[in-house]
Amino acid sequence: MDLPKIEQLVALVARSSIAELDLTQDGTRIRILKRASAGAPPVPAPAPALNRQESPPPEAPASATADVVVPAPMHGVFYRAAAPDEPPLVEVGARIEAGQKICIIEAMKTFIDIAAQAPGVVLAILAENGDEIEAGQALFRIDPAGSS
Repeated sequence: MDLPKIEQLVALVARSSIAELDLTQDGTRIRILKRASAGAPPVPAPAPALNRQESPPPEAPASATADVVVPAPMHGVFYRAAAPDEPPLVEVGARIEAGQKICIIEAMKTFIDIAAQAPGVVLAILAENGDEIEAGQALFRIDPAGSS
């Protein structure tokens, strides 16, 4: 089993509800365990980008819910639209629902739909269409409080 396939399996386990994956293929055994955490998993800070699309931060009381950063589940190429001639799946300021497709990542000549984990409003898109991205790289900033 090659390293990109293993990275893909780790990413799938990370974004799914399963806690453990045990796989044996061609005499190689791989076991992936998801750690239980007290709160939300840590998310890497967004890398600075020259062409970031952002809206001004909303005025909110100190007790407001923090923005959610959507990280890339794997290394690949980031696409904002389902096809080159189609409009972007989401724009800054758009209201999104849990499970809604927000971008596509091409990895190993496979197109993987990335869906929002929770409802909210898109505050920023932190990658450009066609960018090569790394696993864990911040792709979107979402305001979960904007969903109500």
